[in-house]
Amino acid sequence: MKLVMLCAALLALATPAMAQGFGARPNQFMRQQPAQSRTTYDWQSGNSYRTTPNYDGSTTVRGNNYQNGSTWTTKIQPDGNQRGTDANGNMWNYNARSGSYTSTDGTVCVGHGYARVCN
Repeated sequence: MKLVMLCAALLALATPAMAQGFGARPNQFMRQQPAQSRTTYDWQSGNSYRTTPNYDGSTTVRGNNYQNGSTWTTKIQPDGNQRGTDANGNMWNYNARSGSYTSTDGTVCVGHGYARVCN
């Protein structure tokens, strides 16, 4: 009987220590909450932009113009690459490193700045 009591006491003492030593630490796997979305308005163009930071480090920008009813969206990656849909529904991609831009409307651009050439 004494042996059973001793084993139970040792087990009771060891269990919290084992629980602390094993398993995930609090918040170890929780992602940091991204900053909140914000909306800006450009009165000259009539465009409104809703900018939303994402968990993966990218940023989504949704734009619209209430005057003409157009909408568009852009996702900007941390490395500067972008992709989105323009106001006409055409999907497009931009590679920040090469400066290349392609769109499903057939537009292709290459280069940066003044050296940029588009078809």
